[in-house]
Amino acid sequence: MGLVLDQALFLLEIFGYNLFMAEQYFKITTWLKRGTLAVIGFLLSPLSWWNDIFINFPLAYGFAYAVGRIIHIFILIPRWFFIILFIVGYFLTNLLGFLMIHYSITGKSEEKETLWKQALITLIYTVLIIILAYFDVFKINLNFTILPSWVIK
Repeated sequence: MGLVLDQALFLLEIFGYNLFMAEQYFKITTWLKRGTLAVIGFLLSPLSWWNDIFINFPLAYGFAYAVGRIIHIFILIPRWFFIILFIVGYFLTNLLGFLMIHYSITGKSEEKETLWKQALITLIYTVLIIILAYFDVFKINLNFTILPSWVIK
């Protein structure tokens, strides 16, 4: 067990709490935290392709809006740049999903090779979506009217 958990269990034992019950409590809370991370990570990751329209696209749009609004203070934002910000936001939501799944399973976040591997998988998935859109496998209307008013059309 970790140092913090050992110290917490020692303090609980000093104050007369049942050591077994305290250990079970820490196991359950760890399981709940990791389970919650896994569910949220699955919803954000490309493993659940159906969630894009409901979760990833709104988050990516929010990212593009927030970053674009900050950049708009300094320069004018053309439509193509807003779309690039949207794609970057989409990539980041997928990467975050993979990282949350990884952390929920291993409990570690220090493995750099795993981070690079997950970033590469996410990049490949994002590029695949861009290629499918380019070849009109599914239609993307680049003249959509949901652009913010400060984006140059």
